[in-house]
Amino acid sequence: MGEYRRFSSLVLAACLAGLLGTGISCAGFDERSAFPAGIPPTIRPDYSNSVIPPNIAPLNFTIADSGEKFAVVISSIKGPGISIVSASPEIAIPSRKWRRLLEQNTGNDLTFQTYIRRNGRWYSFSPITNRIAPEPIDRYITYRMSYPQFYMKDKLQILQRDLESFEERLILSPKEGCFNCHTFYQHSTDRFLFQARFYGKNYLLLHDQGKTSLITPVLRRPGSSYASWHPNGNLIAFATDAKVSVSVFAAGKGAEEVLEYTDLDGDLAVYNIQRNTMSTTAAISREDRVENQPAWSPDGRFLYFLSSPKVSKKDFVKVQYDLQRIGYDADHDTWGEVETLVSAKETGLGSTFPAPSPDGKFLLFCMTDRGSFSIVRQGTDLYLMDLEKKSFRKLEINSDHSDSYHAWSSNGRWIVFTSKRSDGIFGKLFFSYFDSNGVAHKPVVLPQEDPRFYESFTRSFQRAEFTTAPFRVSPADLNEIIGDTSKIITAYWDGQGR
Repeated sequence: MGEYRRFSSLVLAACLAGLLGTGISCAGFDERSAFPAGIPPTIRPDYSNSVIPPNIAPLNFTIADSGEKFAVVISSIKGPGISIVSASPEIAIPSRKWRRLLEQNTGNDLTFQTYIRRNGRWYSFSPITNRIAPEPIDRYITYRMSYPQFYMKDKLQILQRDLESFEERLILSPKEGCFNCHTFYQHSTDRFLFQARFYGKNYLLLHDQGKTSLITPVLRRPGSSYASWHPNGNLIAFATDAKVSVSVFAAGKGAEEVLEYTDLDGDLAVYNIQRNTMSTTAAISREDRVENQPAWSPDGRFLYFLSSPKVSKKDFVKVQYDLQRIGYDADHDTWGEVETLVSAKETGLGSTFPAPSPDGKFLLFCMTDRGSFSIVRQGTDLYLMDLEKKSFRKLEINSDHSDSYHAWSSNGRWIVFTSKRSDGIFGKLFFSYFDSNGVAHKPVVLPQEDPRFYESFTRSFQRAEFTTAPFRVSPADLNEIIGDTSKIITAYWDGQGR
């Protein structure tokens, strides 16, 4: 009986592999007798009409249309296709066949032909087509995982996912404290930092080519947050001198607006790794303004950042950040003039999270109604600036909910961002292909091995960053040292720039 079932399944698979035009009839299936549904299938997640990486894990999905049996044929121009027959609507794609099919067809279309059997009769849906991009995506991505109400710090985790498979690795998960703002030097896991808050102290975990240090930068007060590596590898720009307030919003416009941070103070400074010193300039550490979220240009000649007038705690709804940049000469440690790229007063919206593209041609950023913690604001959208023309536009890939926390791949062809588009509450990671014409294509959600993963998962993905290699440092060592505040080294102001 076992041999007969094996033989029957092979015959049916062979039959399905020839569905596209052969008219072979077997196991009760005949492509010529399938009734055309005339509509595309409803699949979840929605993997359709997108551009996908040639090295992405299988896009497993569920067919939402009811039926007694389900069949899918995945094919492209070259090589054998993939045929799947299932009594369940959950479609799990074989990894090896998927990888081989994508590798053979980079730059070509990928077709999903879907069939269902209902009341003893087969129906064929209109094909779903995606395009396989010619450029790969970075193999690894690191993100923070938390519950939507981000103040629940006891469940925080930093994880790394292999995008070519479903392998996920836990990097940080201490029982106490808060940590975020993981930042990598040129997408390398040999040099990175985490921002940490443990036992009332605010400091950084810096891992630099095998050595791990805990550092507290000090200008006016200890502490730091958002950071960016200078391309010379020795300088790190920080937001420091922060003073924040947490506001509760139980009756906002959307379910996501539970609480938010308000920046009441903040400056920018630069940490010199070799000297263990901090420096700044008056233009980015003004007494009457709050500066935040620095980001170096790929050539290191500009520092992009946010700037807003200081307000009192009761006026937190008035905080809207201008998007600015300042010139910098690393060889002589000299600063230029501040230039406003996007004015909150002129647009009526504030900017957040400036992120220059690796080639320096574009700047990806968010615009929102207020504040710097734009992930909690329902109307947050992604924008793109052409840095040569100084013009910007709202990207086509936005949704009706928050789209934020974005990052570029090392080759500049992929954007990852966190979106709450599915339900307005839980943030998920989406990838969009960014072509040579500056067009961002319909995004796809991070694939999961379980096709129904997102139907029951109740945590949020945050602050994803691409890397080209896995973590080489032991997670056990990171978890042990990050909370050991006795090892903190203070980096003091060197007296320059204030």
